[in-house]
Amino acid sequence: MSENGVKIEAKQVEIFSGTGGVGKTTLATSRAIHLAELGKKVLLITIDPAKRLKEIMGIADDQAGEIITVKNPFGLELALDVELMSAHQTIKRIASQSESEEVLNSRILKILTKPYGGLNEILALVELQLNLQKNTYDIIVLDTPPGSHFLDFLEGIDKIRDFFDQNFIDIFNYLDDKKRSRLKTGRKLMTMMISSGVKKLLDYLGKVTGAKFVEDFMRAIGAIYSTQASFMQALELQKELKDPARANWFLTTSVDQSKILEALKLKDSANNYITTQSILAINKTLATELKSGLKSELSSGDQTWQDDENSVESKLINNLIWKEETLVEKLAGEFKSIIRFKEIISISPEEHVIQLKEAWKNY
Repeated sequence: MSENGVKIEAKQVEIFSGTGGVGKTTLATSRAIHLAELGKKVLLITIDPAKRLKEIMGIADDQAGEIITVKNPFGLELALDVELMSAHQTIKRIASQSESEEVLNSRILKILTKPYGGLNEILALVELQLNLQKNTYDIIVLDTPPGSHFLDFLEGIDKIRDFFDQNFIDIFNYLDDKKRSRLKTGRKLMTMMISSGVKKLLDYLGKVTGAKFVEDFMRAIGAIYSTQASFMQALELQKELKDPARANWFLTTSVDQSKILEALKLKDSANNYITTQSILAINKTLATELKSGLKSELSSGDQTWQDDENSVESKLINNLIWKEETLVEKLAGEFKSIIRFKEIISISPEEHVIQLKEAWKNY
């Protein structure tokens, strides 16, 4: 049970967010494995450009964008599907789906789909939607980018909507004409856009970048439009991700005042998604173990903390417990559920995942 006495029920989409260095990816991985042990068909996706999941699960770079079935991860008797998000592979999928292979030939889109190229967060929403449409999985666990990159992921929904808004209706109507839906060059579209009031913009681009870039730019817009169905379907995610019956939002932090403040700032910035109904996952905690009489083996031999309440050791323990409990108490009104995971003293990522996986059984 959580700190608030609430049982954490698994949802169709489980989203892990948080700032860097708090164990977000490891916690998401352990959650996915825990759910798989319960007999659920689970897909674990990371859209974190750092691809920490690659290191944990031993996935090769050239497997990015593919759904890999990892059998017996960490020696456990189960299978887990894992995907390292690849914007380029997502573009290929939607190009095939919409029979719009010209998307793959756009020089600009090739640049935009590189890591940190600008389209990654938007295409992550498309990728999530594509996997939901398959109805293959009981649960999809999503490991989001850290900090402000996570906000870019959320804003991807608005970016999709802004692109396909009223300002582009004339363009879309033009492109919807069956006789002109496949543009071999950007010239016709460029002429039409000039008549729509963007001549100054195009003239400026032409002077700065050259006519070839402008033509490539217009061709890229036409290519994106040809796959608009996939982008528009991703807009439906906004309702689904906000629905507490469909999605669990885990905001991950650690027992550090600065990290908690960063987490709360993230919550405020994403308050349409991370609300009081969300779950705060506090990683690397000590209080529970200390209060239960945790003993520490010091390097000088088998020694234990002094029982004397006036000893340095006891004062240190009590101070750590007080600090953690005070922080948790202050956060109690901010979240429906607060769950804690103890500090794991090991340099092995596998050990971290295994111990965290066991801890999920308490919730």
